Amino acid sequence: MASLLLEPLNLDDRRRFYIRLNTAAAALDSSLAIALEAAVLRTGAEMAVVYRFDSEAGEFNAVAQHSDLPVCVPDVGATLSESISQWLEDLRGLAQGKPSQDPFFEKFPEVIQHGLERLLVAPLRGSEDLLGILTVGRCEDRAFDEDAAEVAQRSASLLAAALERDSLQLKLAERKLVERAKGILQRRRRLSEEQAYFMLRNASRRLRKPMVELAKEIIETRLPSPPARQPRTA
Repeated sequence: MASLLLEPLNLDDRRRFYIRLNTAAAALDSSLAIALEAAVLRTGAEMAVVYRFDSEAGEFNAVAQHSDLPVCVPDVGATLSESISQWLEDLRGLAQGKPSQDPFFEKFPEVIQHGLERLLVAPLRGSEDLLGILTVGRCEDRAFDEDAAEVAQRSASLLAAALERDSLQLKLAERKLVERAKGILQRRRRLSEEQAYFMLRNASRRLRKPMVELAKEIIETRLPSPPARQPRTA
């Protein structure tokens, strides 16, 4: 792990987000999945996904999904262009499009996975920051009407509140891990705090892995190995 973090620092990385749908991981959050099931039924959609946004790593990771479609590829991800990344970061209201014709929608993992013909995207925002996005999709080329859009908007508001409720505790726990890993890098590589942070961030983007996961790996390499168990004597 340490050798992966020795590349020169690039402080001018352009903002390009990574978006990932892991169906196994997304099925774990049952409280969000219940809300998604209701959104799918009431909008006439076939699939809905909640992505949580990690602003430090520049990633959208699926945390819940509901789908009536068979899973062909369980783990799908894509790097978004600068323009799409900026569009998602600035998005304030509902947006829908046809992925086969609109480049802003064509790289969403559920589109790649199932060939969706219509996708509706709603930002999940807290009091200030972007917390994630809700996507609702159909395999047929039929636009979501005003009633469906209103349901999606209400669902987005409820999901945003749920993410915001959980994010403070999650951020605190993750921040402690990242700070601990930064301290290890500072001592090991003789770096400043800023250099250690950018080293973690750049490695996170390059490896397509959340910063907190890298922090855990760095911390684990510093932990002493457990003593070997002695064989029992008769």
